[in-house]
Amino acid sequence: MRIAAIIAAHDEAEHIAPVLEGLKPFGLHRLLVVDDGSTDGTGAVAVERGAEVLRLEPGQGGGKGQAMRAGVAHLGADDFDFYLFLDGDGQHDPADLQRFLDHLRVHPETDFLIGSRFQDRAKIPAKRWRTNALGTWTLGRIAGVTWEDSQSGFRMIRKKVLDRLQLRSTGFAIEMEIAMKAADWKLHWAHIPIQAIYRPGPHKSHFRGVMDTWLIAWESLKC
Repeated sequence: MRIAAIIAAHDEAEHIAPVLEGLKPFGLHRLLVVDDGSTDGTGAVAVERGAEVLRLEPGQGGGKGQAMRAGVAHLGADDFDFYLFLDGDGQHDPADLQRFLDHLRVHPETDFLIGSRFQDRAKIPAKRWRTNALGTWTLGRIAGVTWEDSQSGFRMIRKKVLDRLQLRSTGFAIEMEIAMKAADWKLHWAHIPIQAIYRPGPHKSHFRGVMDTWLIAWESLKC
């Protein structure tokens, strides 16, 4: 199975190295970091760790969705089986990828695998999880699919599925847009238990709370 990973990153020089090191044992077909206008040397750290880097200069990028779409466009002509997405901020444990692979070994027909923090939700700030859960339930009812953690950034999607979706989101709505549009097809879905990693102390997040939650819902309803 050939897997191409896309990691969208903005000013994650402090966290990107452990993410990339954690993926090395899996022998991925491609490992691409989309450096979304970082000013802290994120791209240079990624290159040092052996990743390909697609640099979006300030003005070219400006959002997770735009970075992910740029990554998909960059890798789209290659021949592989699955796209892998995970965040570059250290809130996902790359070792959890083994759980995805174990599931595919038993259920090779699966098309869309979403890392679910549901079992580990006590570690997620309550306000953040409540908005996630509400959006997941509401939009899942609209799409006719049962999701546990629709906004999880740790996911694998069969290439032939993602390549036929017309995506337009520029921000955090991209994950929900992909799921909503994929729901139009008769796919095999899976929820893979993953760790929720939230470090003590102040946490730097590019997620803008109410604003991004509203944008996710609005963009999803337009799918």
